[in-house]
Amino acid sequence: MAETFVLVHGAWHGAWCWAAVVNQLEKLGDKAYAVDLPGHGMNQADRSKVTLQNYVDSVAEFIERHQLKDVVLAGHSLGGLTIPGVAAKIPSRIKRVVWVTALVALDGQPIVDPVTSPIAQGADSLPERSISIEMMGKEFVDGLSNDMAPAMKEYVLAAVGPQPIAPMMTPVAMAPYFATGIPSSYIVCEDDQTPVAGAPNWHPYFSSRLNNPTLKFVKSGHEVMFTHPVECAQALHELAHGE
Repeated sequence: MAETFVLVHGAWHGAWCWAAVVNQLEKLGDKAYAVDLPGHGMNQADRSKVTLQNYVDSVAEFIERHQLKDVVLAGHSLGGLTIPGVAAKIPSRIKRVVWVTALVALDGQPIVDPVTSPIAQGADSLPERSISIEMMGKEFVDGLSNDMAPAMKEYVLAAVGPQPIAPMMTPVAMAPYFATGIPSSYIVCEDDQTPVAGAPNWHPYFSSRLNNPTLKFVKSGHEVMFTHPVECAQALHELAHGE
């Protein structure tokens, strides 16, 4: 049976980052859609005014406009903050939610402290209240791209755009998502070396915040969509089928 996927990108990225994964899912007989969040890619918006609720509303509106049902909703990295809100808003259309080496917030808490975080303070001084990936520092960029060939790293760093800071500083409501009872999954990228505050690894630091998630392991760094799109698509496909 063909599955329907809606793929949500992470910080600095856009729908373009999922191109190879979409292609692979279609080869497996599935339908896949990648969306641009407001302020990213082709979805132009005033980045200084973009909020997490804007992210949620835009994805939910996309799913409803295309009349999609039984959707496997997947979010990469920062996309993990958007997908629970979408599922809670339109639960009847969502079959499963998949965090792809993604952030999982604690209920009612933001990922970035708006008072103490240097990231937030840096963005507040900029007109668009947005940060570039370079502002995260060499350690972060090197961890993000640890398994990329030099040419691929150069391409990705050239392609990414500014990231609005407000969605990172917004408390995330996880309880409404958990109340839906929609199954959760987490794709663990075993070689993800992107620095995480409070833990050395994204799994189990973030994955353990979900309720009994099914896990899939991929031998990949953080940017799995670029370095291992075939394995990423296969993991998504199997999770959709309950494997």
